[in-house]
Amino acid sequence: MKKLIWPINVIILKEVNSTNQYAKKYIHNRYNWIIILTMNQTKGIGMNKNLWYAEKGKNLTFSIVFKPIKILYIKKIYIMNLIVSNAIHKTLSECYNRNNKEKIWIKWPNDIIINNKKIGGILIENSIFSKKIHTIVIGIGLNVFQKEFQKEWNASSLKEIFNPNFDLDYLFYKIIYYFQKEYLFFIIHGEKNIRDYYLNYLYLKDKTSIFYIYKTNSYISGIIRSITDQGFLVIESNKKLYFFYQKEIKYLIIL
Repeated sequence: MKKLIWPINVIILKEVNSTNQYAKKYIHNRYNWIIILTMNQTKGIGMNKNLWYAEKGKNLTFSIVFKPIKILYIKKIYIMNLIVSNAIHKTLSECYNRNNKEKIWIKWPNDIIINNKKIGGILIENSIFSKKIHTIVIGIGLNVFQKEFQKEWNASSLKEIFNPNFDLDYLFYKIIYYFQKEYLFFIIHGEKNIRDYYLNYLYLKDKTSIFYIYKTNSYISGIIRSITDQGFLVIESNKKLYFFYQKEIKYLIIL
C-alpha cells in the first residue's frame, strides 16, 4: 500500500450523530489531518442541512479536520470541493472501475453519481480568519454495502453496482491517499489541472437539463457549460450565460 504524504490521526467512534459536528471540536487543535471515523452515523448532514442516512456498519462515513498548508482565500474555497471530489473519483476508478464498465460522474458541487444514482456526498465547512481559511472540516459519506434506500433519495451503493467484496479500511485509506496527492499537486502546480479533471467528469455537462432557482422560485431549461475560477456553475439558457453558486440552484430532470 502506498505511503501517505502526511501522517494522519484517526479517531474511531462506535457511534456518533454527525462526524462533522464531532470534528468541529478539533478546529483549534494544533495537529493537522485529524480524522473522525465511525461505522454508525445516526444523523449525518448533507448540503442544505439535508439528513444523510447510513445503515450501521454498511457505509463509509468520516470527517477530516484539515488546516491548509498553502494560504487559501475565501473566494477560492471551492477548490477544496474539486480536490476531494477528484480524489473519490480517482479512488473508485482505480479500484473498482478499471475497465470503465460504469461511468462515474461528479455532480456539482460535491456528489458522486454512478448510473444516475447518488453513491456519495461531501460536506465542507470552514473556519475563517482575516478572509483566509483557517481550518476546513470535510465530511465524506459513501454508500458501500447498503441495499435499501428511500425512493426520493435516488441513491444506490458500490456493492449494488460493482458487486465485488469491499474492504472499508482499504477504501478509506485510498481516499485519504488520493486527497493528499491531489492537494499536494494543487500546492505545487495550482488549480488548472484540478479544474480540468473535474470538468471532464462533471455530471450532465453539455446536456440539456431542468434547474430550479431558489431565489426566484422558478425553473429554467439550460445546459451546464463550465465552472468559473471562483466555483460558480455556468449554465447556458436561451443563448445567455448564467452563473450560480452553491445552494442557489438545484438539478431536476434531463430533457
